[in-house]
Amino acid sequence: MSEYLVHFLLLSFYLICFIQIAFLILLKFNKKQYNHSQLFNNPIPVSIIICAKNESKNLQQFLPFVLEQDYPKDLFEVIVVNDQSTDNSTEILNDFAEKYQHLHIINIPTDEVKTLPGKKYALSKGIEAAKFERLLLTDADCKPSFNKWLSIASKNQKSKIILGYGAYETKPGLLNKFIRWETANTCMQYASYAAMGLPYMGVGRNLSYDKSLLDGLKNDAGFQEIYSHTPSGDDDLLICKIANKENTSVCLDKNTFTVSVPQLTWKAWWKQKTRHSSTGKYYPAKVKNLLGLYALSHSLYWFLGIVLVLANWKLEIGNWNLDFGIWILFLLRLFLYWFNAAKWYHQLGEKKILLFYPLGDLGWAIYNVLLSPYIFWKNRQSWK
Repeated sequence: MSEYLVHFLLLSFYLICFIQIAFLILLKFNKKQYNHSQLFNNPIPVSIIICAKNESKNLQQFLPFVLEQDYPKDLFEVIVVNDQSTDNSTEILNDFAEKYQHLHIINIPTDEVKTLPGKKYALSKGIEAAKFERLLLTDADCKPSFNKWLSIASKNQKSKIILGYGAYETKPGLLNKFIRWETANTCMQYASYAAMGLPYMGVGRNLSYDKSLLDGLKNDAGFQEIYSHTPSGDDDLLICKIANKENTSVCLDKNTFTVSVPQLTWKAWWKQKTRHSSTGKYYPAKVKNLLGLYALSHSLYWFLGIVLVLANWKLEIGNWNLDFGIWILFLLRLFLYWFNAAKWYHQLGEKKILLFYPLGDLGWAIYNVLLSPYIFWKNRQSWK
């Protein structure tokens, strides 16, 4: 490695660290912005929509947590769209329907031709059947963390869109730690962007919006073309289109979280992530550029830092007399982000992964490099 190359890499590393620290201003946790849900005395009607495909086990385990929310039964309905299931989901749902009058089931036959990919077709059926204006979306494989989830999440009446947090169950192993790290990191990004007036996504397992916001999309040919040809996007392409600074808020009240079943193998998790990544190229240019710059600078921070630490700054192999500027900037950026993450983890109930932060941060740098091709390639994976 020539001395000129080392100097170039060193200057690049300084620039990357500056960009990363600049992004910290955007991603910092602000308790005033995120830790509140404006409570009102009068509850509003809410339609909860759950799309389920071969989820009999999860429905049996988690659906009661949704059905038994502490909320006036005449002010909320639970719509489960049974999406061409071939297991015993139908029988389980029918049993629940006998006990819970506010449960409504939509069965999509296995021979029905879908006009939308992924779970979007099932979701469209649920939205069409919803009788209330306020919609609250969640998944069959997750449960509310608290029996007042619906009460608190629905009372921010000033916002037509509420972005919530969907956590994952804690299980042993490296994969589970990284799933939870990446989930918290994703929340840090979409919550921060929403706070600065650039909402671009939510998570479909804990997302609320008004049904009337979708009316204007029916005649939007450009949006319909993109939406109908991507397997995912019901929780980001949609938010990109209907959300703005005035109509969107973020609710990170701990009582409004949902908890989902995580993937148990790296292969299953990777398939899930590559399917979801296919929508990133359709984000608004400003959001896409900011997210891309952050991810690129994050990966380069680790790559250049490791290269410069391993390389001999004075070109004397074996001599570890490194430039202290590399160490200072590398550790400064790491500890600033680590300290900021601690605040987020406290609010998100993810304190158990705090010590995992540096390894997760490095893993995310590798993850971005490996995932980037899927952002640009067409991806037609089904949702199940």
